Amino acid sequence: MQSTNFRCMTIIYIMWLIGGFLSESSHAASVLVTDEQGKPFANAVISLTKALPNSTSTQPGSTAVMDQLEKQFSPTILVVDQGTTVVFPNSDNIRHHVYSFSEPKPFEIKLYANESVPPILFDKPGIVVLGCNIHDSMLGFIYVKESKQVWVTNEQGIADIGEAIGEVTIWHPDFSVDHLQRMSGNLVAGNPNEFTFSRVLPPAAHKKTFGSSKFNR
Repeated sequence: MQSTNFRCMTIIYIMWLIGGFLSESSHAASVLVTDEQGKPFANAVISLTKALPNSTSTQPGSTAVMDQLEKQFSPTILVVDQGTTVVFPNSDNIRHHVYSFSEPKPFEIKLYANESVPPILFDKPGIVVLGCNIHDSMLGFIYVKESKQVWVTNEQGIADIGEAIGEVTIWHPDFSVDHLQRMSGNLVAGNPNEFTFSRVLPPAAHKKTFGSSKFNR
């Protein structure tokens, strides 16, 4: 009898644990971002509009890498905290000339091959569009977070947002020709939150549209 009671109590306890886990998981939600054809926007950045600024993120210390490989920036989209230092190695066997005209961080790294170049500190929030002064097809993006409540979609266009609700801005370079436009949305309780936006430029059609002049070579 005692053995039977013990087994029953064990089963009840396990069911209680499972129920608690499921109940807790039900609060977690996700966001799905797609275009009109249902294709996902990978690496779309979702920011809670009324999130408090991340004061700790302005402290320098973190390092990220924006490489150049096969005449492309790698990764194409890099999301970093404020105060992050980004290094720009050149893994190609040709020279590149990296620059940006973007307001959060205008800068220039003149022609270089595989030698080390000084890293760049990104201490202001916003979208930084990168180009190469030699190869017009090269285009990259650094998104500097404005707060801690920022999420990035995976290859399926999905981001786990936990229990966040409220107004958000959603950014992806394919939303606009100048690659800077942000869309608005509203996160509600439930799973998933789905957003559909027009894809102005397919990934293969990226061209420099963020500056008409070039640096002197």
